[in-house]
Amino acid sequence: MIALKCPACNAPLEAPADRPRFFCRFCGTPVELSDLQIDSPDGSHQAPSASPKPVVPIPDHLQVETFGDELTIRWRWFSWIVLFLIPFAIAWNAFLIGWYAMATGMGADMPGPMRWIFLIFPIGHVAVGLGLIYAILTMLFNRTTIRVRHGELSVSHGPIFFPGSKSVAVDDIEQLYCTREVNPGKNGSVHLRHPLHAQLKSGRSVVLIKGSTDRDLVRSVEQLVERHLHLEDRPVDGEAR
Repeated sequence: MIALKCPACNAPLEAPADRPRFFCRFCGTPVELSDLQIDSPDGSHQAPSASPKPVVPIPDHLQVETFGDELTIRWRWFSWIVLFLIPFAIAWNAFLIGWYAMATGMGADMPGPMRWIFLIFPIGHVAVGLGLIYAILTMLFNRTTIRVRHGELSVSHGPIFFPGSKSVAVDDIEQLYCTREVNPGKNGSVHLRHPLHAQLKSGRSVVLIKGSTDRDLVRSVEQLVERHLHLEDRPVDGEAR
């Protein structure tokens, strides 16, 4: 048996050495032995022995283009959840339009304070409505593009603006690796995200892809870029293998 700690609640775990996947008995988080750290007696952290990472098939929705020394990887943000969000956003914003139409139409008959209350009260709901529209538009039209060319690795999102675009000099990259973030949800549910990092020769780590829930997509991007840059895959502390 190996003594480990849960990545979500930091509770002590005991996992059979022959079981790579199990569940935390305190919070129910699914954990993998290769993702955890072992606490050594001197207080340092050691990763379990790393086995070679399996080759991940390229997902169908991942577009890969190579031209000479250039590599381009693209994927759309489309999710079927947008089919639920569209009618919900229409109903939500239609209610707000009706509310403000009523408030402005009746404004002349209302005392001053009451009129302002009617106008200010739904401000939070307006923000939610605009956020829904923004989310729908990004899911319908946005793509993430990772490009290696002219000695730089760049990450961009568009055509609708979304934060997170960046570029890193190829000569500064030592390794790419994927981590796992466990975010407890309601009713014991767990939300997993798999950021993609670039380990630089300076020792600094840069997040290239922040919030992807598609582990196979992130692993595929990692393998494609490492292969293109002729980077030998090596285990990195904190990596989800």
